[in-house]
Amino acid sequence: LLFPVEAVAALGNKVVESLRAQDPSEGGAEIRGRSRVPTELPSPSTRNSRSPPAVLTMLTNETGFEISSADATVKILITTVPPNLRKLDPELHLDIKVLQSALAAIRHARWFEENASQSTVKVLIRLLKDLRIRFPGFEPLTPWILDLLGHYAVMNNPTRQPLALNIAYRRCLQILAAGLFLPGSVGITDPCESGNFRVHTVMTLEQQDMVCYTAQTLVRILSHGGYRKILGQEGDASYLASEMSTWDGVIVTPSEKAYEKPPEKKEGEEEEENQEEPAAGEEEESMETQE
Repeated sequence: LLFPVEAVAALGNKVVESLRAQDPSEGGAEIRGRSRVPTELPSPSTRNSRSPPAVLTMLTNETGFEISSADATVKILITTVPPNLRKLDPELHLDIKVLQSALAAIRHARWFEENASQSTVKVLIRLLKDLRIRFPGFEPLTPWILDLLGHYAVMNNPTRQPLALNIAYRRCLQILAAGLFLPGSVGITDPCESGNFRVHTVMTLEQQDMVCYTAQTLVRILSHGGYRKILGQEGDASYLASEMSTWDGVIVTPSEKAYEKPPEKKEGEEEEENQEEPAAGEEEESMETQE
């Protein structure tokens, strides 16, 4: 099955209608282009109740569409079977990269169901996602990287037995601080891709460095009893990764970045440098004439 772009909106409306049929208290959604127009269709039972009817909104995007309510958002990704990727028409169908990305998401979900169903792994991943939200230095870590990191920290040990949650949480920060996701590191190999593809290579060098030095700072804070702050139990802690803090008389200074992004050269400057540097053959000829 190949989905034309126009069919994505129609599918989204059909899903909303199906949800409305199952629960009449849910609101419908209309779509016009990329704007969303929520509509409320309360049933007789909801008219008599004090609570307002739920409102569903549907919004299309480049990957598929989203259905949202006041409590949650569900993202629907559109893809097709691999043999159909060769039959795509760029002017008619979704972009091939979008479909390939959705296929990868399916592989990730299957892998997680088969390998990461252990309760400690699931809880740790939720904690890591919360950590990513509260500390900007961890923003480059994708959900797939966090899934693999959580599984690695809990299960990858000599005994092959799941570690306790507190130990695995500390281990995550320690291995990130040690440079697990830095250039040249073995990192974590993507189990859903062919070859030895390291998952952290999707990040830029600057992002890899940022993840590392943020983790280094948090490890030092954790070592001096700042776990409540790191876990978000004592308010906002995002400043800890960039400002000095004191823990039981010990001053923790944030780690500094080690990678400096080289300045971008303009096209004119590159041409001038190429003109100034003589070719190897010209240098040899000039040396021969001097002799």
